[in-house]
Amino acid sequence: MTLTPGKPLTRIRLGRFCKPGGDIMNQVFKGLKARPCHLCGVVLVLAASAAAQIVTTAAGGFVGDGRIGTKASLGFPEYVVRDAKGDVYVADGINHRVRKIRTCGIISTLAGTGLSGYNGDGRAAISARLSFPAGLAIDKAGNIYIADRGNQRVRQVDTSGKIHTFAGNGVAGYSGDGGPATEASLNGPHDLSFDQLGNLFISDNNNQVIRRVDTSGIINTIAGNGTAGFGGDGGPATAASLNSPRGTVTDSAGNLYIADTLNSRVRKVDRNGIITTFAGNGSHSFSGDGGPATQAAIGFPRDLLIRSGQLLISDGGRSHIRSVSFSSKIISTFAGSGGGFNSDGNAPLNTEFSTPAGMTLTLAGTLVVADAANSRVRKVGSVVNTIAGGYIGDGSVAATGSSLVIPENVSLDQAGNLYVAETGGHRIREVDTTGHIRTVAGTGISGYSGDGGPATSAELDLPYGVATDPSGNLFIADNGNLVIRKVDRSGNITTFASDPNFTDLVSLATDSAGNVYSADDVDCVVRKIDASGHITLVAGIEFSCGYNGDGILATSAMLNGNYGIAVDSRGNIYIGDAFNNRVREVNPKGIISTVAGNGTCGFSGDGGPATQAMLCSPSGVAVDRSGTLYIADYLNLRVRAVYKGKMHTLAGTGVAGFNGNGLPAHSTNLDGPIAVAADTPGNLYITDDGSFRIRKVLVWPLSTNREAGP
Repeated sequence: MTLTPGKPLTRIRLGRFCKPGGDIMNQVFKGLKARPCHLCGVVLVLAASAAAQIVTTAAGGFVGDGRIGTKASLGFPEYVVRDAKGDVYVADGINHRVRKIRTCGIISTLAGTGLSGYNGDGRAAISARLSFPAGLAIDKAGNIYIADRGNQRVRQVDTSGKIHTFAGNGVAGYSGDGGPATEASLNGPHDLSFDQLGNLFISDNNNQVIRRVDTSGIINTIAGNGTAGFGGDGGPATAASLNSPRGTVTDSAGNLYIADTLNSRVRKVDRNGIITTFAGNGSHSFSGDGGPATQAAIGFPRDLLIRSGQLLISDGGRSHIRSVSFSSKIISTFAGSGGGFNSDGNAPLNTEFSTPAGMTLTLAGTLVVADAANSRVRKVGSVVNTIAGGYIGDGSVAATGSSLVIPENVSLDQAGNLYVAETGGHRIREVDTTGHIRTVAGTGISGYSGDGGPATSAELDLPYGVATDPSGNLFIADNGNLVIRKVDRSGNITTFASDPNFTDLVSLATDSAGNVYSADDVDCVVRKIDASGHITLVAGIEFSCGYNGDGILATSAMLNGNYGIAVDSRGNIYIGDAFNNRVREVNPKGIISTVAGNGTCGFSGDGGPATQAMLCSPSGVAVDRSGTLYIADYLNLRVRAVYKGKMHTLAGTGVAGFNGNGLPAHSTNLDGPIAVAADTPGNLYITDDGSFRIRKVLVWPLSTNREAGP
């Protein structure tokens, strides 16, 4: 039997990428009673010890310089550019680097150390820190320009390899028009491009404008009125509203084209400064091939490129690359068959991409595209092939020498093996107790196949949740396929549960009886699936999202964006009720209550009652054997803990940008703490989806964190 389940309205969170068309910088998007540990006769002294703990990487983070590009890893590469020699440069944003792919295929780092921050002007670019680099451009002299997004600057790497600030004063804001570009305030500079006269265009994304730095170094706004929205066609571009503008390109006549991303349009500013819509009807979907470009749905366009009398639009509707003829204004699909990854070697129209972004051309005129969510740079010729990225490091290699593609969830089995839902890689990975990693389900190709056979030969599609039961069975929320899969102890996979109401299967948990619990954050419910596959609701009202109070039956209570789920040894169910900014508990009698968060998005309350503290989009949750509740406080970029009803911050600074390993927990940046898991020895594992890593912090070292218990 061939199964063809429907696709969900899923969203890859990617740190702060959870909003369609959003990115890291746009979305920073983004009473429980203590129980004694009867096994060890000790309790956790949390507040006094957390600051003393260090955070390391348990899996992910591999880079791979000096290798052939396909043996290296990339982290959400967004933009590419090519120099006069044919070398391609890629903004490796998650890794805070700009990488260089030589024509011979070898990859290296041009700029950045891999640690987020700002330093280095006047020194070698390779020793300077960047923060979430995005757009790239090259001038006629061969200098390379970097939109150093997190640092609110545009940096220049000169031909000697030294780095300088070209625009931006480092303060997020909007000021400086008419003066030197280095004294202006930018806010999330995203894309860069040059016109034929040498003027540099900056997509000042969070300011909702396009700015131009002329050859004298003076900056001015040339499109956008600073207010997010859509309007102004037919009038001056500076009076028009844009919404998250990204890619830009100019034609030989001096017309400027803008990827007006969240307006789902491409806008054109002519030489007289008048703005019109060139492509897109404002719909976020995909349609219109063979017709006028202005009547087509082009999704969330990210970058623009002129090639052979056509304007190419990346991510022009459901991970396609679209083409608009300048002469006929007719739109067609240039490459892409939908979202996902269906391997290399396919014809362009039969190739799946996932958030294709920046584009450039080889010396021979072949398209090169940054396939961002697939963490690859790919060349689009007669067939599509990867030229950099895609290497994961697998097969019992050290997990710290591996790379992960958008990890979203983590779970532990009773033996202490760690399982990672590698959502963007369409795999489930296992890190064993010796620290080695292997794939236990999925092939890396997105799809739905393999039931009845080995899980490593089966196709998954955007797996989000993962959990094991006491018998050693592995359960997978195969979200793109809207089913829950089961991998038995022999390694064979089957479909365990499906339901027409499954919408966004984001997290799984199991109880001591082997029941599986599934959080569906679009349906706003938690479901229970017993061993026979029978499904019941245990919390929430199906398709009714909101908040209507505590102290009632959980099946009469409203949830909103419930992401994480955990079950303790007493049968209490904990829910990360993200959009309600609370963690809720459902007791064995089915009554729901709030155990953390006061319902207001913010950060406060450490040392006080957890129910009076502020959380902001609490997502993953975990409970250890002492009864300590751990919370992935996602948009606060922290992990919080509730012990004896009091709230504490365990890890995170509230600042995004990977700043290294071996730092104290309170000095460690977390980019996207989306899920947590705690093991018996006292290690806490954090899925840091914004840095493509699993982080580890030892919560209970015997020498400092335990004292004699009651």
